[in-house]
Amino acid sequence: MKQMTLIEMDGFLKGKCTPSDLNVNETNAEYLVRKFAEAEAKCAALAAENARLKSAHPQPFGPEMMKAIDAYEKYQDEVPETGMLNAFFILRDSIRVDTPATDAFLAEIRAEARNEGINYTASRLAAAFNHGFINKSLREVFDVTRMILSAKEELANEPYPIDGLSGEYAEKSLEEWAEQIRKGGNQ
Repeated sequence: MKQMTLIEMDGFLKGKCTPSDLNVNETNAEYLVRKFAEAEAKCAALAAENARLKSAHPQPFGPEMMKAIDAYEKYQDEVPETGMLNAFFILRDSIRVDTPATDAFLAEIRAEARNEGINYTASRLAAAFNHGFINKSLREVFDVTRMILSAKEELANEPYPIDGLSGEYAEKSLEEWAEQIRKGGNQ
């Protein structure tokens, strides 16, 4: 769910760059119409799920309500709070609604946030080493930074977060360090 920045959109509209998900032989107008339709479909699915959630409630005299009353009555004299919680959980579980669109949307957001955190961590490590704050060998810092960045592939998430924390600094540092290691630099 990568969002274009204003600069990226300007470059796209001026023909200076193309998005990675542009289909072969697709015009810019067709691309935008497709992306707006996809966004509208996601919003419609989320709205439908939200409406189902708002209308979900237990049946007043249904079997789940009777189970909830029994759960409360079991503890009402000794620990009424326990009875209320048990009844609540029974009623809550009885109105669970499947929300695949919401689940997918939240998974995308979590994936982006996870990648942003990975990129931030790797870049902070690279910056700390490059500015003399880490007293470890180049090879150790190289290996740790590469390990941090490899978490993106391991987690199979979108590699380009929305706010510019792309990990480019750490990746550039890895390239420079690899060259230094090949030349026999700081081991």
